[in-house]
Amino acid sequence: MKLNYRFNLLLLLSLFLFVFFCFKIIDLSLKKYTLHDDIIIVPSLIGLSLENIEDTLNYYDLNFIILDSAAYDPNYDRGAILSHTPKEGSQVKPGRKIYLTINPLTVHYIAFPQLINKSLRQSISLLETNTFRIRSLNYVDYFAKDVVRFSKMDEKEVNFSDSLPKFSRIDLYLGNGFEDSVLTPNLIGIPVGDVNSLKEVRQKLHSHSLNIENCVLSAADLEDSIIDFVYKQEPVFNQKVPIGSSVTIWLSDTVLLEKQNISWEGTK
Repeated sequence: MKLNYRFNLLLLLSLFLFVFFCFKIIDLSLKKYTLHDDIIIVPSLIGLSLENIEDTLNYYDLNFIILDSAAYDPNYDRGAILSHTPKEGSQVKPGRKIYLTINPLTVHYIAFPQLINKSLRQSISLLETNTFRIRSLNYVDYFAKDVVRFSKMDEKEVNFSDSLPKFSRIDLYLGNGFEDSVLTPNLIGIPVGDVNSLKEVRQKLHSHSLNIENCVLSAADLEDSIIDFVYKQEPVFNQKVPIGSSVTIWLSDTVLLEKQNISWEGTK
């Protein structure tokens, strides 16, 4: 009886050790496969040249893609990094692509178009045709809603035929039609090619007299996805907000959308 007890005890102990070692081997294998322990904190690249960031990103085992040149910023050298996504401090995995926006190498100046008393739709079209970009929509008391009253760049008013750098970001000041508030549209499910390609989202917000505040990548985007989708917004759909308010959106890939049963097109 004593022998059987010892045998059973040794058998249980052996079985426990076997299960424990199997678990550790599988756990280590999974960590190695998923790079669980190889999380990289994205460094700040702002102000660095392309030559410098190449060495930096190679050191961190990260890749980069230049999305576009931004409006010329005299505070930085030509060709310097003005912004990047994911931002400084974000946690990513090795091999992640960092999307860069650079200060133009060559500055081209373009005459500012006539926008006063034009509709928002016409003004957007004119700005895009002349390679300018909208920074924000702002509203002032005026009987005609979404009609341009004046424009600014870097807090300074700009006028028709003023010479401005290509890709300058313009603040539009429009009539509010004496309305104080608007309802937020539904942005859920709108596809976005990359975090700087938010044209459809911007168009929808601008058509509702609103701005985009921020674009947040979800945890699922530690891995690259070709196309992201809006899966969350704040303020939420159909909420009353002051006219000219800003909306924050969160992006993720199709996997998260399918899990949440979200339509790709969203609700119009």
